Amino acid sequence: QHSAQEPSWAAAMIGAYMRGYFPRGQRAHVVQVGLGDNRTFLHDMAAIDRRATDKGVGWLLSACTDGDICGVAVEPVWEHFEAADKLAASRLPNVKLVQAALGEYCGKTPIYRVEEPSHSELARLGLEAREDFERQMSYLRNMSSVEGMSTHLVYFHSQLEQKFGLQVPIRQDNVPLWTWSRLVGEIGFYGCEVLIVDAEGFDVEILRSLAQYCEHRPGELPWVIQFESNGLCNARAGYDSESHIVTAFEKLGYILVGRGRDTYLALQSAATSTSMQNWLGSWRCAECRREHCYPYTLTPDVLCQPCADWVWKNWSQSQPKK
Repeated sequence: QHSAQEPSWAAAMIGAYMRGYFPRGQRAHVVQVGLGDNRTFLHDMAAIDRRATDKGVGWLLSACTDGDICGVAVEPVWEHFEAADKLAASRLPNVKLVQAALGEYCGKTPIYRVEEPSHSELARLGLEAREDFERQMSYLRNMSSVEGMSTHLVYFHSQLEQKFGLQVPIRQDNVPLWTWSRLVGEIGFYGCEVLIVDAEGFDVEILRSLAQYCEHRPGELPWVIQFESNGLCNARAGYDSESHIVTAFEKLGYILVGRGRDTYLALQSAATSTSMQNWLGSWRCAECRREHCYPYTLTPDVLCQPCADWVWKNWSQSQPKK
C-alpha cells in the first residue's frame, strides 16, 4: 500500500492528456472516474433527457440541479479516453476529459488492459462463436486495472482464453496518477453534485483521496456518490475496505442509501434541494414499495432490509439440504 504522501516534487509534475472545456470555478454536475466504453454519463446524456429516465447514469443525474451539464471525465485507457472525447465533442461542450488514474499520491502507475486477438486468431471462430466471443470481450475491455491485475481481470481473461482457445494479450501501460487535489487544481471545479467511481478495485483509494482533500473543504463534498462494491477493493486491501470507507463517509455527513454490487451514499446537508429530494424519493422497495427505508439492499432488485431478509430466508429454505 502506497503512502498517501506525495513522494517528491518531480512526481507531482507529471501531467496528463486533457481535452474539452470546463468553466473554472463552477460546481460540476458530475465527475466520473473510470469510463470504460458504455456505462458513462457521456453515453446517457448524448442519448436521453436526464429527467425522463429511471435507470442508468441518467437516473443518477436526476439528483443534479438543472442546466447544461458541466462534467469531468477521468479515464486512464487511451482508447476509452478518445472514444469519450468524440462523444463529448458533439453534444456536451462543458465537459473536460483527463487521461489519468486517480489515487492517493501523484506519479506514474501501471495499468493492465486486454488487447484484441490477431486477425488470424479470430478467423478460427465461426459466426456464432465470434458473436459470443465479442459479448464476453466487451466485459473484459471494461476491466482494465491500475497498479496490478485485478482478480476479475485474471479470472475472466483465463476463462475467455480457455473457452475459445485463443490468445488474448494483456498489455501493461504506464499512465499518470493524480490525487483528487491535483484533479481539482488542474480542472478548476468547485465540488460536484454526483460522483461516479468504477475503478476495478481502486475505488477506495480514490474516495480516501477525495476525503483527504475535502477534510477542510466540506462545501466541495459530492451530493451523491456511487462506487463499485463487488469485493475487488477488499481483495486488493486484504480487509473489508469497502465497509470501512462507507463508515468514514458517514462520519462526513453521508447516509448509506443502497448497497449491492454498487454502493450509493447521499450527503445529508444537500438533501434539502428539490432534485435531491426527488432522487431520494425514487428509491422504493420492489416488494413492499416502502420509500425512505435506508439502506436498501440491491439484489439487483431494490429491497428494504426486512424484505431482503425475507427473500434470503425463503431462498435458503428452498435449497436442498446437504
